[in-house]
Amino acid sequence: MSVHIKTTHVGSLPRPAELLQYIRGEKPPPKNYQELLEDATKTIIARQKKVGIDVLNDGELGRRDYVTAARKRMSGFDSEKAATSASDLEEMTEYSDKFEGRKGLLTLTSKTEVKNAACSGPIAYTAAGVADVQEEINRVVAASHSNGIPLDQVFFSSPSPGTLAVFFDDDFFNDHTKYIKALGEAMKTEYEAIYAAGLMLQVDCPDLAMGRHSKFKNKTIGEFQSIAEVNIQVMNTALANIPANRIRMHVCWGNYPGPHHHDVPFADIVHLVLTAKPKYLSIEACNPGHGHEWEVFQTVKLPVGKVLMPGVLDTTTSHIEHPRLVAQRLMNYIRLVGKDNVMASTDCGFSTAAGAMNIPTEIVYAKLQAMVKGARVAEEMIKEEGI
Repeated sequence: MSVHIKTTHVGSLPRPAELLQYIRGEKPPPKNYQELLEDATKTIIARQKKVGIDVLNDGELGRRDYVTAARKRMSGFDSEKAATSASDLEEMTEYSDKFEGRKGLLTLTSKTEVKNAACSGPIAYTAAGVADVQEEINRVVAASHSNGIPLDQVFFSSPSPGTLAVFFDDDFFNDHTKYIKALGEAMKTEYEAIYAAGLMLQVDCPDLAMGRHSKFKNKTIGEFQSIAEVNIQVMNTALANIPANRIRMHVCWGNYPGPHHHDVPFADIVHLVLTAKPKYLSIEACNPGHGHEWEVFQTVKLPVGKVLMPGVLDTTTSHIEHPRLVAQRLMNYIRLVGKDNVMASTDCGFSTAAGAMNIPTEIVYAKLQAMVKGARVAEEMIKEEGI
């Protein structure tokens, strides 16, 4: 019986250089901006198809980052508060100080103040928000049809309620659970619109890992686990009307530059993560801080119906992985959870914020090609080992 190990990635890909100033809001878009986005979307999807990626997306083409678009589709965010910082960067100041002047979603150094929108009142997903997300969905659907890609092989990412709370602080509810529930009720609209279009929904959940050493760095591990449990329960409620096999989730420790030596061990959160509704679970699995954590599944049983999407490409280095190394990384999981329960993926996105790239475009696609080749090598190893 033939074996096919599918390949995918986490979401963001390098945006076309000529569109960056519009995507980032640095310059008003031209009248034909939507047409430019539509053409670029077709090109990005075609390039992934040519490389051989099985489950693909638009590379988050039109987004400044992976959370701001969703936040702007909701009312109730008219305040500003200082962006959260990460404990590893706070400790290693010789390293983090070199990011002076750099602004993103996190405070990377105490030398540069970063502010994000904050919740100032009741939250609701607006009519304008519905129109905006539908426009993005329609663009992705049209480009997929143009390239002959079935919609069930196209994913569309959206932040979890907990992730929104990590980046956009609460200045209204003054209660984490109430805030998360309000976000969940609002984001339910976006999740269901994505599913209704026939696309695979991906919920981005760095709150379940990165949240530990950023927003909740001063909590005990037990307190953080309780917070993560609430976040998952709220997310599951928001996903109630969507079948599990139409949902992916991405758990990560942050794609920002840093030593990451304060990352919470996967073993400390896996029992919580596996209670989440999505069938497909994307995890960092190859970078220096998490490449060893396939061992977790030596003692943790993967629930029936779940599929792991371990990262086999490091999205922070330009070094192109050898296909055999990709295969070895995949086999670490396949031997433990089975060949039908593993899909090859990346550790995180390649351009989490538009223009913020650790790796140039040509190398990004060379790495994706290496992953596809590695999946083919893994298929041969599966046959050789009789798995």
